[in-house]
Amino acid sequence: MNFSVVIPLYNKASHIKRAIDSIMSQTIKVNEIIVVDDGSTDRSAKIVQEMSNPIIKLLSQENQGPTTARNSGVKTAKNDLIAFLDADDEWLPDYLDNIRLLVNNFPDCGAYATSSYTIRPNGKIYYPDLSFIPPEPWIGIIPNIFTLLIHGLAFNSSSIVIPKKILTEIGGFPKNYYTGDIQTWVKIGVNFPIAINPKRKVVYHQEAINRTAPKHPKLDEYPVVSTIENMINNREIYSDELRNEAIEYIAKSRITVAINNIIAGERNRGIEILKKSRYTKRFKKKWIFWWYISHLPSGMPNFLLKLNSKIKKMKK
Repeated sequence: MNFSVVIPLYNKASHIKRAIDSIMSQTIKVNEIIVVDDGSTDRSAKIVQEMSNPIIKLLSQENQGPTTARNSGVKTAKNDLIAFLDADDEWLPDYLDNIRLLVNNFPDCGAYATSSYTIRPNGKIYYPDLSFIPPEPWIGIIPNIFTLLIHGLAFNSSSIVIPKKILTEIGGFPKNYYTGDIQTWVKIGVNFPIAINPKRKVVYHQEAINRTAPKHPKLDEYPVVSTIENMINNREIYSDELRNEAIEYIAKSRITVAINNIIAGERNRGIEILKKSRYTKRFKKKWIFWWYISHLPSGMPNFLLKLNSKIKKMKK
């Protein structure tokens, strides 16, 4: 079982060697690492060249974003199983071994993933919510991709392996999207099973400077929302269970963006976004609370939030 590893690289001189070293330290050896330099202006590409390893291929392109870089790497890959690793993240030594276990047990899946843990900018460690799947040592199929999204992603772009034929079938990652990862997971999860191992075998470094994908503007709707809506309207989501969860995920996303707008003083815009999610059942209490908050006099929402924060600190 051979893996090709694709690394999008943009100004990660401080981290790229750690990422590649974590690949070389795997208990399963890989025979191809494709680093796609996405127009770096630092020494990132030079560091890769200086490693002088025959299994490492360095491609160069003008800066177009990580999704386009991944697509470039996929086209070059000679193996069908393609693993992805961001240049500032790292794998634990038995990551690919756990992926191999999934592939052997679930050979017809559209993707294979382990969980991960995140190191925040303040140094604290964050663990994703895995309550929707059985605990270790269980491994299996994600029951509903949208349930996963509602809970927050259990995996990320550094902890997933996708067969090349699947990526070809869905058209690869969305071009020029810095938030295209989730759209890719949705397209795969609607059409194919995704196997997951809940073990946390990847370190996602949020504290790394200049993350590959900058944070999405929190006042705008996420592109994945329109992607999912189009899939619903075009009847590409066949299962009622999938469709219902998709609708609730859209509501959750819009409520979050509406809250950000209200807090930022864009109350009217927040209200308009809330209106779009008034149908929600799962998040109805949260919707009602913020609908009430959004109609308070100017300045009151932030005052109440600050007051609530102070009360919580006093209780600790």
